[in-house]
Amino acid sequence: MLENFDEGIPQKIINSKSFGKSKTYSNLLLYLVDCSKTGNIPKETTIASDIFGKSTFDPGESTLIRVYLYNLRKKIADYYKNEGKNDEMVLEIPKGGYEVHFVKRQPKKVEQAKKYYRLSLILLALLASSVILNIWGWRQQDTAVKPSGTIPGKSLWVDILDDDIPALVVLGDLFVYNEFDPNLNMHRTIRDPLINSAKEFENFINQHPEMVERTNDLSYAFLIRNSAAWIKSLTRLFLADDKNFNIRVMSRFNPKELQDHNIVVVGMLKTFGLFINYFNHSKFKLTSDSTIEYYDEKVQQLKSYSSIGNADSYHTDYGLAAKIPGPNNNVIFMFGGLWDTAASQSLKNFTDPLLSQQLEQEMKNELGEVPQYFEVLFEVSGIDRMELNTKILHLHKVSATPNVWDPK
Repeated sequence: MLENFDEGIPQKIINSKSFGKSKTYSNLLLYLVDCSKTGNIPKETTIASDIFGKSTFDPGESTLIRVYLYNLRKKIADYYKNEGKNDEMVLEIPKGGYEVHFVKRQPKKVEQAKKYYRLSLILLALLASSVILNIWGWRQQDTAVKPSGTIPGKSLWVDILDDDIPALVVLGDLFVYNEFDPNLNMHRTIRDPLINSAKEFENFINQHPEMVERTNDLSYAFLIRNSAAWIKSLTRLFLADDKNFNIRVMSRFNPKELQDHNIVVVGMLKTFGLFINYFNHSKFKLTSDSTIEYYDEKVQQLKSYSSIGNADSYHTDYGLAAKIPGPNNNVIFMFGGLWDTAASQSLKNFTDPLLSQQLEQEMKNELGEVPQYFEVLFEVSGIDRMELNTKILHLHKVSATPNVWDPK
C-alpha cells in the first residue's frame, strides 16, 4: 500500500512541460500508481497486456517494458529538476521494480550536508585512484586505443547515439548445413552461396527429396571474415559517445527485437534476413541473381549493377547504406553489399571521420541538407578488399513514414 499518497502529484507531473504530451507514458504512470495503491504490483507481462495490449509477451525475448520504464523514470526525474524542484513530496519508481513510492524530500540543509559528505568521499577516492590511473596510463599510452570525444559526421548517427532506446548491431552470417557423402563415407559441413537461410534450406530439400536422409541443418552459422572489422569500427564510434550496444547474428535475430531497439545491420545483402523487406519500398531492387536494379528517372533508363571481377584480386562491388524509420519510433541503419567488400566500405564511409565528413558534404550538395532518413548506392572498386575507391552512384531522401515494414 502507498504511504504519503497524494492524488494530485501524478497528474501534476503528467501536466508538466518536462513530462511531455505522451498518452502512453501518462497511462503507464497512472496505471503503476493505481496498482501500488492496492499493493498489487504488476509484472512485465501484466504491464504488456494491460497497457500495450500484448496478450503474449516474453520478457526474455523483449526489452519493451524495461525501455518504457527507463524513459518514464527519466521523465519524472526531469520534472523534479524543473517544475517540481521545490515540491515537498517526491514520486519515485525505484529501479528493479514497478512499485511507486511517495517520499518526503529532505530539508535542504540535511541534503547539502549529505552532498558535501559524499563529495568528500568521492574526492578522496579520486585522489587515491589518480596515482594508480596515472601509472597505468603511462604504461599503456603506447598501446591504448582512445576514442575521440568529438565525432565528425555525428549528425548521420545522432538518432542512435543520443537516443535512450537500446542499440543493437546485427551481423549477417552465412548459413551452413551438414551433408553425408556416401562416396567418402563422411559428414561434411556445406556452405552453398544459393542457400542463405533456414527457409531456403527447406526449399532446397523440398526440391531435392533424395537429400532428406543425407542432410540436416545446424545450430550454428559462419561469420564473414570482415565481421571483426565491422565491430571494431562501430565500437570506436559508440564508445566515443559513451553509448553501449548489443550484438546479434542474423540467424539468431528475433523479429520481436525489431521494435525494442535502434538497429544497425551489416553484411552481404543476401544475409539480411527479414531486413531484405526493405527493398519492397526502396527505389533500389535486389534481384534473385544478386543484382541491384535502379530506374534512373533523369535519363529514363533501368540500370543494373552486379559485382565484377575476382573478390581476391581487382574487382568492383556495389553497396547500399540506408537509414530508415523503424516500426516503433526507432531507427534502422543498414550497410550491405553484394559482396562483403562493399558492405565493409559502405560502413567505413559512415564511421571513418574524414569519409563521413565528405559524405555529409555530398548530401548537402545533392539534397540541400543531411536528411534524417536516406539511402545511398555506392560503387566500390579495388584490390583484395584493400586500396578501395568509393563512388556515390545514387542518393535519395527517404520518407519518414515507417511503411517499410508494411506488406506491399
